[in-house]
Amino acid sequence: MTSPKFIKSTIISLGLAVAGLSLAPVAFAADTNPVFASKTISNSKIRAGITAFEKGDFTKAVFFQKAALKSGLSKSRKVAAFTNLCAAEGALGNLDAAKNACDLALQLAPTSWQATNNQGVVSWLSGNTVAAGELFASAKETAGDKDQLASQNYQLASQFKLAESIQ
Repeated sequence: MTSPKFIKSTIISLGLAVAGLSLAPVAFAADTNPVFASKTISNSKIRAGITAFEKGDFTKAVFFQKAALKSGLSKSRKVAAFTNLCAAEGALGNLDAAKNACDLALQLAPTSWQATNNQGVVSWLSGNTVAAGELFASAKETAGDKDQLASQNYQLASQFKLAESIQ
């Protein structure tokens, strides 16, 4: 007898393969999470936070984004700092703080696909995969062909929804 978790994992793997997305490793786990997006901008503190995030030092990433926000930023730089703060807080598991940071970014720039994507990741990590799927769809639509990350997260949510529906 095949387990429901195995079936879900297989469906997700097949769906991603059909979608033409290459993901390593080949065995795609059913508990794989979507990926946060960073928003780059020409500010040394924001860039330092992105670098720390990319290295996996999420505490340092939070520090740099908060330091940037205290330094008096333009609107576009605040959007970047809040978007990146959302990702760093989310990666640390501070989901309420992450949601708050994403909310602030989206208040300033409602069409920021990176902030919308990150809000989707936070929803996903909070267990609300339906809201996450809607947010990923919105991020994908807004990003268009600019970034593959939005499409990958949308595909993950779609395949997860399909796997859930056959259980």
